[in-house]
Amino acid sequence: MNIRKGGEKGVYLNLPLLANALYFGGIRGLSPKAVRPRFVSWLERFGLKDRLHTPLASLSRGMQQKAALALALALSPRFLLLDEPTLGLDPMSRKELEEILIGLKGEGIGILLTSHDLATVERVSDRVAFLQKGRLLKEGPTRALLREWAGEGYVVRLAAPQAQVLAQVLGDGWLPEGEDRLVFLGEWEALREHLAHLPVEVLEVSRGMPSLETLFLKLLAEEARP
Repeated sequence: MNIRKGGEKGVYLNLPLLANALYFGGIRGLSPKAVRPRFVSWLERFGLKDRLHTPLASLSRGMQQKAALALALALSPRFLLLDEPTLGLDPMSRKELEEILIGLKGEGIGILLTSHDLATVERVSDRVAFLQKGRLLKEGPTRALLREWAGEGYVVRLAAPQAQVLAQVLGDGWLPEGEDRLVFLGEWEALREHLAHLPVEVLEVSRGMPSLETLFLKLLAEEARP
């Protein structure tokens, strides 16, 4: 197993990328002849081939994440443990990393990802487990868990960022989704009755379900109740 950490990457920032790869390959008992072509191949795939002799510290955060991932993959793992891989990434770098992870998953590489970035977890995972203070709160296939936990409802987009306040006022069946969206878990007739009395202009209503993050926050709130 190759462990690739997010906050502290477990690689030497002042060494060039290739030196890092050869060093960690040597620890695994792999020769430079075996490691170098694999590493170069992964760097090329991630758009970093021209940085082969560049110190890791001189790269952007997104490039560092991809370089560290290329290093782990150069050692031919069957399984990756990724700890907060999107930490500190800008939206474009996060999207690129998500596409890489989905591609690796499709190639049969097992991935265990720990993260507070639940939007990324929702997009890339097949299964999810929620932990709170070392205790397992809920786990299962991601999509099935969303359907089982919340079911499909309606997403209401508001003209003003008042979702949090309105969800508290409206009570059961309503969840805030960001600042300007509410999720209603119920039937259309009940929603239509509520819409007529909302104190905020409604821009759009569509079918949908809460995000993984919204449901996790709801679960934490339920756990905190006496």
